[in-house]
Amino acid sequence: MPKTKASGVRSVSGCRKTAPLPANRSFRQALMPDLLLPAMFVMCGCLLAARWFSVHYAVAFQSPFKIRFQSPLVITERVDPAETDAVQQDQQGRRLSGWQQYACRKFGRDCRVALAIQRAENAAGKCETYHYNSDGSLDWGYFQINTVHLQRADLNLRDLLDCRANIDFAYKLYLEQSGLSPWSTYRSGAYLRYLTTP
Repeated sequence: MPKTKASGVRSVSGCRKTAPLPANRSFRQALMPDLLLPAMFVMCGCLLAARWFSVHYAVAFQSPFKIRFQSPLVITERVDPAETDAVQQDQQGRRLSGWQQYACRKFGRDCRVALAIQRAENAAGKCETYHYNSDGSLDWGYFQINTVHLQRADLNLRDLLDCRANIDFAYKLYLEQSGLSPWSTYRSGAYLRYLTTP
């Protein structure tokens, strides 16, 4: 129970003695002048910091998650086994993968040489892979398409890392150049190691 002294100052046991509030002012009104000045300094500091940050940095929102769905299966029409027997022999009898089947459908009669080039460029046959070249450029994806082709409006890096799009673009280069000369492994003859009989 609070004890009251004659001076009007109340004391609660265990609490500090304080001066009584005037009857017409609330506790919030009493603290307002004391908090107003520090709050104004904090707000000005925040505004100055925000201004400095906006001058030196650009901010854009993006999704915190990068999700890329792709089918775990590659479904493509089978190529006539008579056309792929030689390619299987080149691979020590291993059956053609789905991507190799797809490339054979694209390259037709040049399938065997195209897949030898692909293996010379990217022996693992990975889609999302790259290789540094001595000239500073990079080769990307299944057929190791060089970054010089990224200047084209119809191609982006995402396409180069997608097997189907990479094979499609390799076939486009093949048609534009009337052959397989865009690949250095073709020009140097390195692809011949991947053919059992040239």
